[in-house]
Amino acid sequence: MGGSSSKAVASAGGKKADGGSATAGDKGTAGDKGTAGDKGTAGDRAAGGGASAGGNGGASAGGNGGGMAGAAGSLATAADCEKACTNGTCEGAVCVITCNDRHACPEAVKCPVGVPCSVVCMGMGSCMSGVDCQDAESCSVQCAGTGSCSGNVMCGGSSCEVRCEAEGSCTNELRCNAERCDLRCRGVDSCNGKVSCGGRSSSCLIECSGQPSCQDSVESSATQETHVSCADSACPGQLKCGGASCTVSCNGQSCGGGVCCNAVDCNLSGANDQCR
Repeated sequence: MGGSSSKAVASAGGKKADGGSATAGDKGTAGDKGTAGDKGTAGDRAAGGGASAGGNGGASAGGNGGGMAGAAGSLATAADCEKACTNGTCEGAVCVITCNDRHACPEAVKCPVGVPCSVVCMGMGSCMSGVDCQDAESCSVQCAGTGSCSGNVMCGGSSCEVRCEAEGSCTNELRCNAERCDLRCRGVDSCNGKVSCGGRSSSCLIECSGQPSCQDSVESSATQETHVSCADSACPGQLKCGGASCTVSCNGQSCGGGVCCNAVDCNLSGANDQCR
């Protein structure tokens, strides 16, 4: 491991990569005005639509861009939500599904089709059969209870934010096929399954800051930009990325399985590129 590798030729925007300065979470990282539990957590301020889970302006992967779940640009209306949201409560156009200690949602949580959806799994062991948010207009999932979201978490739409904040949360696969993906594994032993962004995504941010977290493979097929950061002891499996630009930051003893970058621009810090 060790060492820094910067193999950029020309980034998606036509600028040269700067040798590792832009680690995961650039202009929208954890702790940057919009950490989970901050002014815009999942289920919080959803009715107004401006803030997304983990954002004071809904910063998406690698950028300053607009809100995600419940964004002001939503095409859905409050009437659309009332018609579709049969297993939650509408806050404006957003279908909010809350799973707590009294109602842990032992069955799989499925967001309605075509409207923004916010799922809050705050109870211990809540959402144990997973969350399916693939058909929502946009999605926000907060796994805040110990051992919550132990089933697969899948999302799609225009944007998706997932926060695996509690110890042992998100222990199965976490997969995002939204246009913009923002996946944060912050809890101890969180995200023990595969974490990935699919080829339908244009931008992908994956944060593995729990110690340890992201114990399986981490992959991104996002077409434009990928940002991945791994804290010490995180990401022991192989990390793969492609698309126009990929920035990976490996800290301490992270990224034990190595990094394989097939992007046009590769900007790796703390790891060598095994594919070039």
